[in-house]
Amino acid sequence: MNRRESDRRELNNTELNRTELDCTAKNDVWSTSSTSESNGGSIRDSTVARALLSYCSDGPDPVMHALVLGGIQVMALWQLLAEHGTRMAQSTHTSHSLPKAVHDAFVKGMEIRNQCQTKPSLHRLYDAIVRWEHRKATLGFDATLDVRSDAVQNWVTADHSMWVIAPDHPCWPSQLHDLPNTVGWSSPMCLWGQGSMEAVARCDHPVAIVGSRQINDYGRRMAMLSGRLVSSLGHTVISGGALGADAFAHWGAVQAQESYEPCSESDVKPGSTIAVFAGGLNHIGPASNQRLFERIKANHGALISELSPDSIPEARRFLLRNRIIAAMSRQIIVTQARTRSGALNTANWGANLLREVYAIPGDIEHPHNAGCNALIRDAKASIITSLEDIAQICSPSHTPTAVSAAEFLEASALPSNESGSSHMNAHAHASSHGIIANSRSATSRKAEAVSHHVQQAPSKSSRRRSHSPANRKTSGLSQEQEYVLECIRRNALESKDSTADSVMNQLNAKLKDAKLTSADIARILGSLEILGFIDQSISGSLRIRDS
Repeated sequence: MNRRESDRRELNNTELNRTELDCTAKNDVWSTSSTSESNGGSIRDSTVARALLSYCSDGPDPVMHALVLGGIQVMALWQLLAEHGTRMAQSTHTSHSLPKAVHDAFVKGMEIRNQCQTKPSLHRLYDAIVRWEHRKATLGFDATLDVRSDAVQNWVTADHSMWVIAPDHPCWPSQLHDLPNTVGWSSPMCLWGQGSMEAVARCDHPVAIVGSRQINDYGRRMAMLSGRLVSSLGHTVISGGALGADAFAHWGAVQAQESYEPCSESDVKPGSTIAVFAGGLNHIGPASNQRLFERIKANHGALISELSPDSIPEARRFLLRNRIIAAMSRQIIVTQARTRSGALNTANWGANLLREVYAIPGDIEHPHNAGCNALIRDAKASIITSLEDIAQICSPSHTPTAVSAAEFLEASALPSNESGSSHMNAHAHASSHGIIANSRSATSRKAEAVSHHVQQAPSKSSRRRSHSPANRKTSGLSQEQEYVLECIRRNALESKDSTADSVMNQLNAKLKDAKLTSADIARILGSLEILGFIDQSISGSLRIRDS
């Protein structure tokens, strides 16, 4: 018997035979290691296997997806790679190099993906295994260790600083199944997250709000108003956590949450916000958005990624990340984008996934608006002409739902890391008092929410009067809020126009110890607007209310 035949028989006679490749009862069990129990939960063996395979594939991999589609259980696939990956990677590229079950599953999976099963495709299988083997060697621990061992559990959860969920978890966003079913792309093997695990399943109709990193005052205004309005209607806001439109959309949702003051049981509780990253959660950025990320987590939102914690956010990963933003959403709103903005890539993903895509038009003389205007011109997006349009395109407003306790306890992974959230929420509640629409019907709720966010004239209600400048002293404001108000007043006296950019530049020229960022100014202006001190026009111009 030659060496090749001996190796083939040895592989096929191991626990990797067809019966056990299809078996879930033996391999797909719950982990009960002391490491998991110390965190109040457990992580499923198959979820650990998915996390390890996700690391080896280094992002979405059509070959791995085909194997899973073809019937191989993820635990068996990981065992195959862990125990026999080196031998397979060193073997010749023939069908005798792999267990027959693996070869058959690949062929079946490729057929399901509607790809022609030819010899080059088979070479893709062998090449992928070699690539996975090389990645496996960089794990930093022995791959043959039990998935319940401390070393493996600590790696998967980044020393228990993150939770991990897979498609069989009740918090898994079911919309992600549209990726393979609609456009033939691989859905994530698993998701790493920080913050509230339930955030990804709390809303049936999340809305993605995206745009360019480089935006002007109009773009900031549109992103923040859109995020705040969508959140106030109970929907989850999804974006990419980047500078520019992403950050302002997240801030809008955070402000809607922190300003919420229920008046009756019929009030709609604002939706949370989710940031989807193109790298591992140990490399979230930019650094200037760190305060935003903390506020997202403190308000029961989530930071998520399909990549292992230490994955670097390389340029190639951002376009792939956009498919997750698009797939998780029911509607996509592009607030402001240049012609080469990544937001247009998200819009294209959305169109291919049969999502509703909308764009906010802008001045044709400004390059910031060229991308949105082109989407509308080419009929790739429907036009948004007012905040009322945004309220109408959202499905009926609703209070975010929660995963049932029974479901969550049955399939919980690691507990979400929300320490300190009560303190941060209390601080936010004290610093800005909300005026969220109060109505029994969904239609009137939307109308009042839009009226609140436009804020063109003071309301006649007693709640609005209590927040008007005439009835409230400014002594309760923070120093930075006082600085901003003084800056706007001074500009008005000098007949100068105040915008977010001009106020930021003036304050940074005045401050010596610290510099304010665009996100800081957005937060301050948003809180002052909610409190009734200032108005912001659609063009971004600022004025003191009733001045």
